[in-house]
Amino acid sequence: MKVITTYILTLPAKLAFGLLIIFPILSSCEDPSNIGLELDPNNNQIGVFYQEIPLSAFVIQQDSLITTNTDILVFGSDEGDFFGKTDAIAYSRLLFNRDLSRPQPNAVLDSVRFNFNLAFVNADDLTSPKTLQVHRLNEQIRDISYYSFSSLDFEEDPIFTASFNFSEKQDTLVFAKLNENPFALDLFEALKNGSAFTDVFTFREFLPGIVFKGAKDEKVSFSLLPGNNSGFVFFFRNEGDTVSRAYPIATGVNSNSARHFNQIINDPTGTPVEAITEKFVTYDLGSRAGSKNNTGFLVKLDTSPLDAFLDTLRNVTFNQVILELGPLKRNIATNRPPQFLQMFFTNETNRVLLREDGRVMAVQPDGRPQVDPVTKEPLYTDSPALLAHDREKNIYRQFLTSHVNAIYRGSIERRDFILYPLVGRSDEYRQSLREFVLDSRSPVLKIYYSKTRAF
Repeated sequence: MKVITTYILTLPAKLAFGLLIIFPILSSCEDPSNIGLELDPNNNQIGVFYQEIPLSAFVIQQDSLITTNTDILVFGSDEGDFFGKTDAIAYSRLLFNRDLSRPQPNAVLDSVRFNFNLAFVNADDLTSPKTLQVHRLNEQIRDISYYSFSSLDFEEDPIFTASFNFSEKQDTLVFAKLNENPFALDLFEALKNGSAFTDVFTFREFLPGIVFKGAKDEKVSFSLLPGNNSGFVFFFRNEGDTVSRAYPIATGVNSNSARHFNQIINDPTGTPVEAITEKFVTYDLGSRAGSKNNTGFLVKLDTSPLDAFLDTLRNVTFNQVILELGPLKRNIATNRPPQFLQMFFTNETNRVLLREDGRVMAVQPDGRPQVDPVTKEPLYTDSPALLAHDREKNIYRQFLTSHVNAIYRGSIERRDFILYPLVGRSDEYRQSLREFVLDSRSPVLKIYYSKTRAF
């Protein structure tokens, strides 16, 4: 184990002024707390020690992920030398507002467009326009759970293709004009006729839904918000109208999103990840480890070296413990890693461990209780500790002082961590094809601890 040891000697008089004198200590059998006793052997000496505990990062793959109604439609592709090529296809029903008056049979179409309400556009290079494709779904999306491996039949040729420049802004609303598009014109005629719009069931028979894809050779992925602002909008005038009316047929109505899911296809041929053939098995992939969203690939952090270190200590207090890992690869403005990682507890099963009440076990924030006073299990809260990405240093970092103190005092077991991207609608990493890759031997615990001796 690589060890860096530092001793900090602070006399009581100097404590009042908050002054710390730091001495680097070379490898020696002498107890660092004895150094400097000749200065004032009659006073209490407070020895402050520093030690680094190197940890290792591995890769595991979860089982297939449920992608039904994730509030984000992910489509496009990404490619890298660690995870290989990953494609995403998004499937969605369409909805219409039955409270809105449809166009009358003699209505005139002024224009029609398709809106894309994009939350994120992710790519290593956005200097050139990027392409979005919309296809017609040939079979209905049923009221069942769909997973990342699920797919449905759709027409090979897109209804339309549109390209946009996202170099200046990635979270944006863009639209394609479809005034001459045959599909859009036929849909408007059906809207005027009304027979396919009797209810949602007749409408789904007429039009099961749409599919979103990216261009085949473009390494870009899109995260689209389903709802009123993502779909067709017909602008028309009934007889006697002086201004246009609008009628949306979109991926949602008001606050209700249409049923949708994402299909994820990963091809790791020729990459380190190609070695992963089983789910929930720890894989050492050499010098690198990493996590890729929506594929089930996650980082497992082996914290077992902490055990050997704690066994050497007697009557100490941990002043500060910091977990750091990184720097990360592919950290650029248009393809950032996740801002936060949650540290779930795991063991040899490589699954997130659950309490007796079914709640997940995770590291709790520093300065707060780590143990449930009733069940004596790891405490559960809605605000767990999170590894935070420092963009300037390009590392993840968090204080684990309370956590290590709880382990040392026997309140909780030492467990390994599964590092899981923070889940939430506003979390751009979780709803994308983004990834993070790091040196598998870069994780380290930086530990400051002390003990007091009276002389």
